[in-house]
Amino acid sequence: METIVTTHEESNRQIIGRIYQKVNREIYAIFRQVCIPEDICEDLVQDVFMKILGLDIILEDQLKGLAVQIAYQNRTDYLRHLAFVHKVQNDCYWRIEQTCTNSDAEVNDILQVEMSVVSRMSKQDAKVYQMVRFEGKTADEIVLDCGLSKRAVESRIYRTRQQVREAVRRAVGF
Repeated sequence: METIVTTHEESNRQIIGRIYQKVNREIYAIFRQVCIPEDICEDLVQDVFMKILGLDIILEDQLKGLAVQIAYQNRTDYLRHLAFVHKVQNDCYWRIEQTCTNSDAEVNDILQVEMSVVSRMSKQDAKVYQMVRFEGKTADEIVLDCGLSKRAVESRIYRTRQQVREAVRRAVGF
């Protein structure tokens, strides 16, 4: 008789796979609501579930909410990046769905708040944030450039994004 052993990691993958099948279109729609191109939406959906795969403990009944939360955070980060690119390179066009009411002045206000937060960060945190946010570098690329561990880079990315999000929410009232 053959015994099948399911590890904790395999169990998590199965749970995440089931949730992915149920909610991937809903997560995709979060990104499409703001006119993000389809191929980028697919990458962002995959990024959401890759982050979930990295978790040690998974509570299946809370997984959909977590996926939605991560998707909204990724969408905000992506839109901030587009706002910066639009500001720096006037030849980029930033399309916003009609339901969004951000004006150029609001985008500039958000960018000013973001840059104010970055200017108060430690040198290392600011460097990591700018590399991921404005240069589009991955955590692996930043590890090579900064000589930090991947875990340290990921921690800095998470922490600095959180600082910027909180400052923007306070300033703009999101």
